[in-house]
Amino acid sequence: MVEIKKEEAGWMVALSWLSALEEAARDFHGTRPKVFCERAYDHSVQHYLRMLGTEYGMRVEKANSIRSAVEQYIQIGVMSGVFPDESEFELEEVNPNRLNITVHRCEYLKSCQTLIDEGFAIRDLTCARIGCFRAAVSAIASIDCDYSVRSFNINGDCQGYIERI
Repeated sequence: MVEIKKEEAGWMVALSWLSALEEAARDFHGTRPKVFCERAYDHSVQHYLRMLGTEYGMRVEKANSIRSAVEQYIQIGVMSGVFPDESEFELEEVNPNRLNITVHRCEYLKSCQTLIDEGFAIRDLTCARIGCFRAAVSAIASIDCDYSVRSFNINGDCQGYIERI
């Protein structure tokens, strides 16, 4: 039997819960559970930012743009150990109202690939990473946005965007 490291075990539990949450959303909302998942991402980001502030003294400054909110969220994610480093993400500001995002080596690819294998389209994917970035924009910059997955690559990358509503 293989011994699982404590860090890996925590990540496995988190991935299991996230997968279960999104599967339950699909159970109740069919192939389009995005509204439910967005609400979960909103709550997750709010809890995460609050815990970082109250338990670790990490504060996030208010941002005034989509890009700066996502950049701050990535920075605090790196500082707190959620993301390995900032190079995991590429941000391209199309204009002040739209930010394209590429996620390299996405931790959630297996769950997305499972959905694709089951016949779901890319437009049906809810992306926890980009979805939480959208939630961070709402929490950090008070900008109401939508997000979407544009492409998915089992070799490790996915792309999407966040856009002001």
